[in-house]
Amino acid sequence: MRPQTHALWLSGALPCVAYVFTTSGFAYWLDSGEFVAAAVQLDIAHPPGHPLSALYGKLLCFLPLGSLSFRVALGQALASAAASVLHCRANHAALSGMRLPDGVAWALALAGAWFSAFTYALWFQAVRPEVYALQTLCVAGVFERLLALCSQGRATHARPLASLAWILGLALTNHHLIALLLVPACAFALLLALRARVWRSIGLAFALGAFALCTYVYLPLRAAHAPPANLGDPSSWSRFAWVVSARVYAREMGSDAVEPLGNRALDVVGLWFTDVGVAVLLLALLGLYAGLRLAQTRAAAGMCALVLGIDAGARAWLGPVRGNPDILGYLAPSFLALGTAASLGLGAACWLWHGRSPGGVRVQLLAAWLAPLAALWLVPHAYAAASLRDFVATDVLDELRLRQLPPRGVVLHSSPQSVFRALELNAVEGARPDLDHVPLPFLRYPGVSEALVARMPLAQDLVAVYLAADDHLQLAPVLRLSEARPTLVELDTRVAPPLYPYLQPIGLLARVTHGQHIDTSALDRSASQLRAGLGEGVHETETARQLLWVHYMNAVQLGALGQLTAARIELERARKLQPAERRLGELERALSGSGPIDPRPFLTF
Repeated sequence: MRPQTHALWLSGALPCVAYVFTTSGFAYWLDSGEFVAAAVQLDIAHPPGHPLSALYGKLLCFLPLGSLSFRVALGQALASAAASVLHCRANHAALSGMRLPDGVAWALALAGAWFSAFTYALWFQAVRPEVYALQTLCVAGVFERLLALCSQGRATHARPLASLAWILGLALTNHHLIALLLVPACAFALLLALRARVWRSIGLAFALGAFALCTYVYLPLRAAHAPPANLGDPSSWSRFAWVVSARVYAREMGSDAVEPLGNRALDVVGLWFTDVGVAVLLLALLGLYAGLRLAQTRAAAGMCALVLGIDAGARAWLGPVRGNPDILGYLAPSFLALGTAASLGLGAACWLWHGRSPGGVRVQLLAAWLAPLAALWLVPHAYAAASLRDFVATDVLDELRLRQLPPRGVVLHSSPQSVFRALELNAVEGARPDLDHVPLPFLRYPGVSEALVARMPLAQDLVAVYLAADDHLQLAPVLRLSEARPTLVELDTRVAPPLYPYLQPIGLLARVTHGQHIDTSALDRSASQLRAGLGEGVHETETARQLLWVHYMNAVQLGALGQLTAARIELERARKLQPAERRLGELERALSGSGPIDPRPFLTF
């Protein structure tokens, strides 16, 4: 086989095996439950709607392999593997200007692809139902087309330019915030085409790009049929614009309220160091320097530098970096650019070595094919951090949070993640159709509260008071609802302290009662069930966060009611999960007294 065939097969096959092997049969935390439900039921996901992801996930649901959650996750593994193949092609296009032997160039292109594919950043996106793996595939496609156009001087050809526009259009319908980061680089390719005056090519490109954008038509068409989850209800033009623009997140953009913008930019650079390592970063810097110095590779190196700068700066501007588990998904373009730059660095080393090696081309070829093997040193670190092979936490917590609830209950969800878990459980298992779910974090989304009240008129008073009370649950409407149906509350800062005496623990939620003494034995039973399902120690970060919050809120509630011994037990359970958390120390000092605590300082973040 030719070196090209070897390189392309290896670039996709090995990452694919690694990704599939480390994928869980249970959906992960964060938005994974929502995207599984969106694939199974063709829901409208949270802004910007992600229509391409829903349609792609639906196709994967027809595969006769494992659970529906696993099928959707498998689609992400396949997309990430395909992205690695396209990235290898992109790297080879970037190296073409160095006039290296074909075997050498493909070996170095493979190394650059693996430098990216085996990072924690891209591996973690490949093993969970999300939008980022599919977006990485789109980004890799755009990147490959750009480098084919710029590095090989084919800007006048219709095919590369048209396919670039089509892939960019698809990327905009999956996660447009990430896709927009590529627009400046694409504008450069368009400029080349305009200078060449290839009007037919430009017209075809715009036509195909517009055709790809028609994927957004899915949103109003599906919303008109009232899917189970319809976040933003984009059935009218104004609501469609609200969903697609994702304006609900605009308040976080550019703000220095939580952390200065400069610090966030440094955090992004720190993630590069942590994930790819110093050696790869030095190779990438060498590649950028050498690539910009050589006329034949200047366009490719400039493209990498442009993508790196825009991705880092834009991601810092979009909001906080620390503590955001999805941040690495936004940085997929920069990790691909780093891989290409590293290929250029290896190419520069081989170019300088050419003619000086004792064995000539053969020795050079052997050395080049050792480079991909060097990339495998990333695997142990990434595997340990990204693998979800043994992940069962969502299933264990679903048992306590949803499956064991009383019949015909109404669940007042305080966190988006618990809403998404309920959506997935119902979509995949058909579990607990008797429950009604009140998604408190989304009640201000267009159409959500109206649809809820139409489905459950009993909730009208609760919703109206909640929205009027600045998104806080109030005592009177919750008690009235509990008189009609069993009412379960997820403890959170949205729950007003006057409700605390009426909340009896049940699983990981609390049932609304009428002033009974809190039975803390239920908390002990839940803790025992968690140990049985998860083991003694919780090492997975997001699961630890989930449980930390549950124990923290339990401690605050019990402390406010004067049940200090039980509150200290819950605090100790939280301490085992994250000993250094500052708020836990403050709460511990408050609980050291002899009377009830004031919960209000512990509900402000």
